[in-house]
Amino acid sequence: MDFRKVLHIIAKAAQRGETVEIYYPRTERNPGGWREVEPYSLATDVGKEGEHLVWGEDMLSPGHILNAYSVGSHSRHCSSFIVGKIKQARLTGKKFTPRNNWKIEF
Repeated sequence: MDFRKVLHIIAKAAQRGETVEIYYPRTERNPGGWREVEPYSLATDVGKEGEHLVWGEDMLSPGHILNAYSVGSHSRHCSSFIVGKIKQARLTGKKFTPRNNWKIEF
């Protein structure tokens, strides 16, 4: 699936306040496969150095970062997913309440 289509699905879910499932490859900490996430924002890089991007205004690329909370994780932090590595995305239709006063920036 093209990264633009993936981002469109993620943005649609975020704008509705719904989770989305993404298919992400194996990482050091997680096996590859489907993950349900709460989408919050897009950024140029991970952490404090990352500049948040504006959906519909900024030019987006496969190297940008999706900041999303992995449903079912016990972390207090968002996870970072490289957009170009997300192989597929699908809507869940499941509403979520933003955690820790985090803003949904889509």
